[in-house]
Amino acid sequence: MRRILTSLFILIGLGLMLVGYLSSAPWGSSSVGDSDPAFLGAPALFITGIVSILAAALVYELLPVRDDDRVG
Repeated sequence: MRRILTSLFILIGLGLMLVGYLSSAPWGSSSVGDSDPAFLGAPALFITGIVSILAAALVYELLPVRDDDRVG
């Protein structure tokens, strides 16, 4: 169960980071004045993705180990 939750946190974090990065990057702009992000919350979305990935380590360590989580 903790592997599934950890993987879910990592995948959600990567998705948030990707969306945040792609929506804040100035695609096709040639001047600095056009470099505003298309979505104003994009940097916050990127940071939320980083926090989600860091929280995955906490989820993995703090959830108790069950028999189905053991390898071997």
